[in-house]
Amino acid sequence: MKDSYKFDAFDSESAVQCAKEIAGKQFTDEMAIVISIAFKDKRNLPSLRFSEDSVVPLKDYMVKWVSAYLGGFNNRPSVRTGNKSNTFSDPIVKIILQARLPKVKDDLANQLEGGHALMMTVENLVGDLLEEYLSEKLKVNGWCCCWGSTIDAVDFCKADGSLIQIKNSDNSENSSSSRVRAGTTIEKWFRRKSTKENTFFWDNLNTMVKRNDLTEDDFRAFVKATVKKNPDCLFVDKEHSLNKL
Repeated sequence: MKDSYKFDAFDSESAVQCAKEIAGKQFTDEMAIVISIAFKDKRNLPSLRFSEDSVVPLKDYMVKWVSAYLGGFNNRPSVRTGNKSNTFSDPIVKIILQARLPKVKDDLANQLEGGHALMMTVENLVGDLLEEYLSEKLKVNGWCCCWGSTIDAVDFCKADGSLIQIKNSDNSENSSSSRVRAGTTIEKWFRRKSTKENTFFWDNLNTMVKRNDLTEDDFRAFVKATVKKNPDCLFVDKEHSLNKL
């Protein structure tokens, strides 16, 4: 959210009231907490593509904010239906592979290409599974998930103003999420070290949230149970070779 943004009203009570009207039965106490924290500082708010040159009606902003929040919540891995990717592989990839490894025939090259695309989809799903796992585990400690990126560069918040940014890997942070706001403390945690095999940092998170039971084994058990219960969270084409195993 740019500092130049101006609202026709800017206070958390009005924002919460708007959200109640917009979300209806889907409004929750957790949503109210996220709104109250978001509206403590304009910089907390996602831009949601409003013009910087005009006054932003609070109600119009909250329509988009609530849509983003509910979109994230209602698309969590335990309930979502995965979609087929609209991205096609670059055909030059197979050409390079077969030029380097001439014994790789077309059938195997096609399988490798399809497998790579599927694993990319799986990798994208991991972050969402991590977010849902933590939303379930941390709720008892007062942490609320900022579903749908509804607080800029923050994934979890508490009513007391505490903020945490969660990343699956140390190399998944982009320039937008890595910035530090003046006067704002955002604790940061990532699950794994990308350059060290099987190196995880759950102890660091346990210290942050005053727990001792968040572990890699527990997360993996959650992932297996979630995908088993809702296998459609990961789209796999019926014609994919792995479906024939």
